[in-house]
Amino acid sequence: MQVYILKESNSDSRVAASPDTVKKMKDWGINVVIQDNAGLKSNFSNEEYIKSGATISNEITDISKSDLILKINKPNDDEIALMNEGSVLIASLDPYNNSETLNKLKDKGVTSFAMELMPRITRAQSMDILSSQSNLAGYKAVIDATYLFNKAMPMMMTAAGTIAPAKVIVFGAGVAGLQAIATAKRLGAIVSATDVRMAAKEQVESLGGKFVMVEDDETKDAETSGGYAKEMSEEFKLKQAKLISETLESQDIAICTALIPGKKAPLLISKEQVNSMKPGSIIIDLAAESGGNCECSVAGETNNVNGVTVVGVKNITSTISQDASSLFSKNVLNFLDLLIDNETKELSIDWEDEIVKGILVTKNKEITNEEFI
Repeated sequence: MQVYILKESNSDSRVAASPDTVKKMKDWGINVVIQDNAGLKSNFSNEEYIKSGATISNEITDISKSDLILKINKPNDDEIALMNEGSVLIASLDPYNNSETLNKLKDKGVTSFAMELMPRITRAQSMDILSSQSNLAGYKAVIDATYLFNKAMPMMMTAAGTIAPAKVIVFGAGVAGLQAIATAKRLGAIVSATDVRMAAKEQVESLGGKFVMVEDDETKDAETSGGYAKEMSEEFKLKQAKLISETLESQDIAICTALIPGKKAPLLISKEQVNSMKPGSIIIDLAAESGGNCECSVAGETNNVNGVTVVGVKNITSTISQDASSLFSKNVLNFLDLLIDNETKELSIDWEDEIVKGILVTKNKEITNEEFI
């Protein structure tokens, strides 16, 4: 069996296989081919891949010789055109927003798996790219905010006077939010956080943050069975917005991480609220590509709004690509372990496995989930 690892065709600096995971695949008896310089932006040289047993490909047409294709993001039209019917693609496909790509994969007869749909179950934790990448995103968001912030984060007592600690508020206490809280605390900031899920309160407080949330009957049922936040009522949103407005005025940095799978990101910070913040404040919006938690954020842009710097983050994990690639590739390797027969070293997929069913997107020239049709 041959695996082909594609170089990302957009500005993403990550790669879907590290030298370590290539070595593991070779140990399994898999022939590994990787596109020339695919890992260069993640500090993985061609020489490292060769030492791990991979073959470097200078011809994109080598995709057509492969049974399995690994990629970070959705493939482009040229790449899909080279895939064989029955070949298997594993990537982050963003299926809710890329029906055109799914249809092309379907028409080509490619079996494709969208790794970001991984079920939130114990057995799948080691394959969960959303958790591994979000963890790094939360960390990097705070580091980026610190770089832009023109004051110190921790309290400092000096002979010249005392510097007050920065105040940081985190929107959304999922994986990214919790890591942002932990990172900001480590840097010495006073941290608060908000989330619609009451279950997040204990997690926030365990990291030393203060939980800011309207508590009523609606919040008791604000989480899906998959562990994600639900869309809340307009009445709740108004009450929560009032509480956030009162809190936000005193904050120096806001980190926005709230996302709802398959839907536009919830609007949590209005332009009016941005204007109420102190000049020099920073907003890092990790949800910008999904519409943004902040009304003033634009994906890929940094704007000054009445003295407040609003960063519409775009693919933040690409800026920490070596670690992001290492974790992503390990997630993929763990999923591959589920698909490959230990004895024959060939693909042997249990189509009834809940993990396989949960992330399968196209098979036998059909889109397998009606949500994406």
